[in-house]
Amino acid sequence: MTKVRQDAWSHEDDVLLADTVLKHIKEGSTQLKAFEEVGDILNRTAAACGFRWNAVVRDRYEGHVSDAKRERKTFQRQNAANAVKRTLGKSTDQPSPAADNGNKSEESTEDLHLEQVISYLETLRNRTEDSDRNHKRMASLEEENQQLQTTVQQWQKKHEELENEYQSLLSVINRARKMMFMDETNPESFMSSNFRMDQEGNLENISKDSM
Repeated sequence: MTKVRQDAWSHEDDVLLADTVLKHIKEGSTQLKAFEEVGDILNRTAAACGFRWNAVVRDRYEGHVSDAKRERKTFQRQNAANAVKRTLGKSTDQPSPAADNGNKSEESTEDLHLEQVISYLETLRNRTEDSDRNHKRMASLEEENQQLQTTVQQWQKKHEELENEYQSLLSVINRARKMMFMDETNPESFMSSNFRMDQEGNLENISKDSM
């Protein structure tokens, strides 16, 4: 629905506009959102509310605006400090500093919050550096593990080759033994007439026994 109000602003309307704008300033919101909120209540456009604020109402509440901005800074600092405390595992039960404690108290609180933020950033940096070192160490271990796996595979292959050579040699020896003694009844065979194999598989010269 189009907002087309043309009537004059009442004192109550100005107070509502001022209170809403101050509330949004304290909470770190924007004046535009305040104008939109008031416009919805008074059936006026946000532009009309903004014009009324800047042309008439703001001058009446200049001191309140400055106070609201200070409270906004305190509110934002406290939120940042609470975030740091939650991250560092510290308690967040400490009360917020009052806005009227004086410049000295506000500066002390600001210094404390700044130290907490610096401490948090240093902790975050150290964690990042530790994470980088861990990643590098992990990459190095993975590379070393890969090299060891390659070496093991090479030795396994070498072992298989030696095993195959051993089996081939053993097969040749067995065939040679069979060829030597396969024809023991042949009188022309040198090995059959002069050697025989004992029970333990050793060659025995039998020609000596016949002398």
